Amino acid sequence: MNAEAIGTPPGPQPDVNELRRRIGWICHVVRWSAVLYAVWIFWLIGSFWSDGERVRRTYGFITGLPLTEPLAWQRAAGYGINALDWLLVVAAIFAVWQLMGEYLRGRIFCPAAAIWMRRIGIFGSAAMVLDILCRPLTSAIMSLHMPEGARFIAVTVQPNDLLILLFLLAFVALAHIFKSAAELAEDHAQIV
Repeated sequence: MNAEAIGTPPGPQPDVNELRRRIGWICHVVRWSAVLYAVWIFWLIGSFWSDGERVRRTYGFITGLPLTEPLAWQRAAGYGINALDWLLVVAAIFAVWQLMGEYLRGRIFCPAAAIWMRRIGIFGSAAMVLDILCRPLTSAIMSLHMPEGARFIAVTVQPNDLLILLFLLAFVALAHIFKSAAELAEDHAQIV
């Protein structure tokens, strides 16, 4: 099978077995850590929204208002909103799995790896933006059972939100650079 058939750039190819020996362990650690992260986050979401007193304390802390425990339907709505966001996290984790798979096949600087890297950044950024945008909606839902003057909408953006977005956008930029470089290398190899 030639280099083009497996998606690697033409020219001298690295020994894939040697590459796997060097980076295989870290690719597997990253893959399984990402899966464990998804499971952990899913558990945290369920644990949080199933405990009405915890939800009350959290939103009371955010707003500084004395709140009563949200009703079951409100907590179910909050869970649903967080679950939608979690699906974007799962999409990013799937992209991480695929990117590490490309690396394990020896396809480090190739368009396919760059595309998966870009997807990590896009899905991760979408999850972060959705999380930030849904916070006011979720807080409003959590206060619907309160009397008219005690209802609220809490808008919260934390510095670590912006830091995470910065790192994810850097993934998108790096992916664009890697993809452009891989395409340029392919064009150059066809000329030569």
